[in-house]
Amino acid sequence: MKTSRAVYWHRFLNLGDREHTYPEFAAKLQKLQQSQSSWLRSSVLIFILYTRFNVHIFTNLAVSDIDAYLADKPLKTLTSESATALGTLIGPEELTAAFKHSKPHKCPGPDGLLVEYFKLLQPELNTHLLAVYNSMLSGGEFHTSSLAATISLIPKPGKDPLLPSSYCPISLLNTDVKILARILATCLQRHLPSLIDSDQVGFIPGREAKDATTRVLNAILLAQRNETPFILLSTDAEKAFDRVLWPYLMRVLQRFGLGQDFLTWISSLYSSPTARVRVNGALTPSFPILNGTRQGCPLSPLLFALSLEPLLVSIRSNSAITGLEGKQY
Repeated sequence: MKTSRAVYWHRFLNLGDREHTYPEFAAKLQKLQQSQSSWLRSSVLIFILYTRFNVHIFTNLAVSDIDAYLADKPLKTLTSESATALGTLIGPEELTAAFKHSKPHKCPGPDGLLVEYFKLLQPELNTHLLAVYNSMLSGGEFHTSSLAATISLIPKPGKDPLLPSSYCPISLLNTDVKILARILATCLQRHLPSLIDSDQVGFIPGREAKDATTRVLNAILLAQRNETPFILLSTDAEKAFDRVLWPYLMRVLQRFGLGQDFLTWISSLYSSPTARVRVNGALTPSFPILNGTRQGCPLSPLLFALSLEPLLVSIRSNSAITGLEGKQY
């Protein structure tokens, strides 16, 4: 009778990553709208259009005066003790926990190595992974191939499937990089409630989307009861995750006082990433990623929440936006 390890290697050697390369829910693009009056039906032209669309998003740098923008934003900061703790060397317990919380049967990155491979070989690999991760603090870097990703296009619910912008680009990362991101996310997540104001609920421990919904409903009821003029504005930032500028992100993280060692680990994930987009089963040429937080990375939602906080600080402190004030219980 074969052991679980033997069964895994039999499957891997015979199938490689073919079972997991392409999610079943990924988009099959039959037609795309190029302009208001023209459509593309040729698979080759669709491939070219989507290549250009994604390259433009991920390589569009528009850096303005970041320090001037952040100068008057009173962001909360970590204590020196918390910042030091974030920069502590990664230990075996943290690595084991990251593997434990990694779901099986997920699509691998370009190297084809599933998380099951790393879990089965933890006794042999953990020492080497820890050495690589901790070497980042003394100048080590990931190889460029480790930071490569395959982007799968997932259709957004309720969006026009003919528009290139109606698809969510999910980055399939290599497992060794994703595990480091998961470790950093676990360390960072516990500090978010003390750094981010209570009106931001996404990805913050102890907060839920229903908190924001309840707040909106209460505001509507209060305005109606007091006959107060009231405007409710709903906005959506197009490709929000993909447009975060790295210089801005790193400066914001510095302002939050995360500590240089922790920032070094984050920088290692963004040193030289590349991607290829899978369009109708074919891969685009590789292109460099110069901005954005990758959707599919465990750390990305937390970094996005932190990058959004300066804007929300501006709104809260704007004297022209008074809002509504109810009773405190």
